[in-house]
Amino acid sequence: MIDIHSHIVFDVDDGPRSLQESLDLIGESYAQGVRTIVSTSHRRKGMFEEPEEKIFEHYTIVKEEAEKRYPDLTLHFGGELYFTNSLLGKIEKKLVPNMADTRYYLIEFSMSTPWKEMHTALKNLLAVGVTPIIAHIERYNALEFDAKRVQDLIDMGCYTQINSSHVLKAKLFGDKEKVFKKRARFFLEEDLVHCVASDMHNLDKRRPYMKEAYQLILKDFGRKRAHELFHLNPATLLENDYL
Repeated sequence: MIDIHSHIVFDVDDGPRSLQESLDLIGESYAQGVRTIVSTSHRRKGMFEEPEEKIFEHYTIVKEEAEKRYPDLTLHFGGELYFTNSLLGKIEKKLVPNMADTRYYLIEFSMSTPWKEMHTALKNLLAVGVTPIIAHIERYNALEFDAKRVQDLIDMGCYTQINSSHVLKAKLFGDKEKVFKKRARFFLEEDLVHCVASDMHNLDKRRPYMKEAYQLILKDFGRKRAHELFHLNPATLLENDYL
């Protein structure tokens, strides 16, 4: 499997706090069958503003140690970029990373970003030659159970990703993620998802869940769809090709 959304670099965002935590998280992902991971540490003005040099330095340490432990594992560099008006300039000046030296950028919004604002932001990104992968589309209220809006974004040239944890079945009581799981299921049923990725942060509440999500999609949607969402589509994007 290929995971294009992860927080595996220590001491740069709300992911692992130490190198050991990074390696433990990667080890769990590997045990679940993931063999390629794109590191997408947060970049968000006013919240996650670590210098790019530090993020890349820590990533390099993690990559070296992880690939030493797991010779058939590949790590790539990227970022989860929170959209603000200053992001376009940063992308044009190459101050923030794309996904593994491709045309693709993993773009995040606030849960409450209005539809028009989101649409305009993505249109502006496309206008400067960026192809956005919209992170965890099930989180955004503006897209809730709205197949037309998501299809509009896809028709514009965007790609979509949902989190593996939101593919899992909702618990009967006290499941804070229930609404996201319902939305993720809706987008899967409407065939509006290009990639499932972990968005893993730690081994506590934000684990990888890639194996469980794969098995559920295999059972409910078939082997071809599972292969597309967890391997073929992300592999195609990493090759800098279009789906």
